[in-house]
Amino acid sequence: MAILSTKVASALKLTMQTGIDEDGNDKFITKTMGNVKVDATDEDVFAVGKLISDMKTFPLFGLDRQDQYSLTSN
Repeated sequence: MAILSTKVASALKLTMQTGIDEDGNDKFITKTMGNVKVDATDEDVFAVGKLISDMKTFPLFGLDRQDQYSLTSN
């Protein structure tokens, strides 16, 4: 049985370092932005994420793309 995978949604996730806690551990905040075009290239998503992070107060720690797929059988 063949399975068809179709990308149905995509989101951009920015993780920023907000400081250090009282134990000396890094503190982070994550912002997720949905409604990314599913056919956007990884390069374009990365570029937009970098531009957004440049406008934020805290330094960027990680940039992720989260894709959601629908699976159907033929």
